[in-house]
This record gives sequence, structure tokens and C-alpha cells, in this order.
Amino acid sequence: MATTPRTLQQLVEHAEDPDLIKAAQRAHVELSDRVEEQVARCTALEATAPTNRDLGTLTALYKGVATELAAGDEIAAAARASDADIAALHRSFKSIEERHSSFVPSVVDALREGNVPVSAASLLEDLLAAHIGASTVLRNHLLAHAPELENPGATLAAPPAHGTGAARLDAKLINVVGAAVGDAQLVCEHAYDLADPPPVSIADDGSAAACVPAHATHVVRELLKNALVATIEKHVAKHGSNSDAWDEELPPVEIAVAASTISVKDAGGGLEDADVLLRIRPDLSSRYDRLDEPGGSYNSGSQKPISGVGMGLPMSKLYAAHYGGALTLASADGGAVATLELPTDGDRPEALPAAPDVQNTSFGRR
Repeated sequence: MATTPRTLQQLVEHAEDPDLIKAAQRAHVELSDRVEEQVARCTALEATAPTNRDLGTLTALYKGVATELAAGDEIAAAARASDADIAALHRSFKSIEERHSSFVPSVVDALREGNVPVSAASLLEDLLAAHIGASTVLRNHLLAHAPELENPGATLAAPPAHGTGAARLDAKLINVVGAAVGDAQLVCEHAYDLADPPPVSIADDGSAAACVPAHATHVVRELLKNALVATIEKHVAKHGSNSDAWDEELPPVEIAVAASTISVKDAGGGLEDADVLLRIRPDLSSRYDRLDEPGGSYNSGSQKPISGVGMGLPMSKLYAAHYGGALTLASADGGAVATLELPTDGDRPEALPAAPDVQNTSFGRR
């Protein structure tokens, strides 16, 4: 049975479900179905490049998640489950979420290895889109029904509120922008050793949208970081790298929130090929990098202070599209403009890839 795509409205309803036991059991069943499909996708991807060790890592990661979920099958199927049973399921969910955090870095490693065929690009995008869906189901449940696991060692003045998940039907987009601006400016300030990063101007019409705010913030942070970098690099090319000697201020990056869209505009010289930037390109292995290794981004070993891992914009495109939004890039007025469009309703089903054949996988139905 193929995974049923969820809407943002359904995520909110799951978060608000007062029946903790049924919510946990339902989340377990849905995650099991999604993970089973991911094992099949990983296995198919691994077959396209059998010598790529990092593709094997992806398969092993999802097989490990499947095994961990299987340990809770009896609880998920029980007519009655105790509080201790549900607590055990939640601890398992938290452990699985931690495994999930290494998935995209492992994709970067596989692409950097350089022997993934171009024909596998669509399968990689399917795998990442389905990963976003599974991760969101998991995050939504944990936030709403197990918030005490978010920071178990902390001393809280009051227990976290149950019932608030990952999705919002009327998220104020200025809050999304605000969460992204400080991070992006700080990255550029440190990477280029600037006293002040390029200024950011914000125009807001008060728009709200249906979205997962964490996803929207990720997209805007990526767009803004790229805009700031393009602005700085153009300025460096014109005035030199010593910012103390600059006799001209950095031009601002402009953000506009209007009609449930967020646009980011810069004067950084424009784009050569927006389509290439938004796609996963296995044939461009040198584009992919790791932040945590010498020569990676955010350190002096890179050709530029911020060289990127090669996944920021492709992942942003997938995040934007997952619940009915869109991300576009274009050159404009000597720079670039990136636009994130978000839906105003929460009734659009998530953009999941077609279900793979799970019959012949080791975790497939028999």
C-alpha cells in the first residue's frame, strides 16, 4: 500500500489529537510505510552505482530505521497500550530523528564521490522529497505529543505545551524572514571578516501562508545567504578584499513580503543558469562539499569563504514544493531575484514521488 500524501491541515489535526496513544500508533504505522518505501528507493539508487560506498550508507541508514521501527510494531498494533509503551515509542522516534539528521550529509558524500550516473538524478530527488515527508511527519508528532523530549536535561519553568506541531495554517511570513536574516548575516560577517554585513531592507504587507515554518525559514536563509555572498563577491571584485579600504558602502539586499510570497533581490551580478543551480547534478561532483572537513565551506581552505555544499538550492526547491509552494530564480537589474511562493490554504497534498516496488526488498511486504 502506497503512502498517502498528507496535507498541512492533516498535520495540524494530528498535532491537536487529544488521544496520545492513537496518535503515536498512527504515526508509527505511517512512518513504517514511508520508511519501507525509502529502503526500496535507496536499494534502487545503490544499484545505479554499486561501487559508491556512500550510497550503501544511505541504504544502511534507512534499513536501520526500519529495524528500529519494527521493534515497536507490537505496541503500534495493540488494542491497549500503556503510558510506558507510548514513551518507548517516542524514544524510538527521537532516536530515528537523530539518524535522519545524517541523511542529507550522506547524500552530499555520495555525490562528491563522483560516480553517481546522471540518470540517477531524478531518483535522488525522489529520495530527498520522500525524506522531507517522513521527517516532517516525525517532527510534527514529536513537537506536538512528546515536547518533553526536545530538551530533556533542561530545567523548565513550565512543561512544554502539547498540541503544537510543525505545521501552521496562517504563519506570519515576517517571522520566517526574521528568523532567517540574523543567521545569514552572521555567517557572512564571520566568513568575510566584515565589521558589518550588507544591509538588508524588508518590506512587509503582513502576509501569512500555510507552511512548515522551519522549511520556509531554511529556504529564505539559503536565498539570503546566496544574495549576501553575491553582493560581497561583486564588491570584492571591484574594491579588493580589504574591507577597511572600501570607499563605497555595500548595497542592500532587498526582501519583500507580499501576497504570501517572499522575494530576495540583490545587486550581485545576476545568474548564469538558474535551472542548474536548482537541480541535483551528479555530473558536477566538485560542486558538492562537506562543512565539517578541511577545505569545506566556512573555513579558509575554500576558494571562497563560503563555497556551499551544493545542496542548498536543490533542497530549498524541494522544501518549497513539498506542500504546494514554488521557488524561482531569475536575473534582474544587474543582480538576481529569488521568489518563494507559498500557498494560502493547507489542503494541498504533499508532493511525494510515486511509490516504489517494495515487494522484493528485505523489508518489503511478502
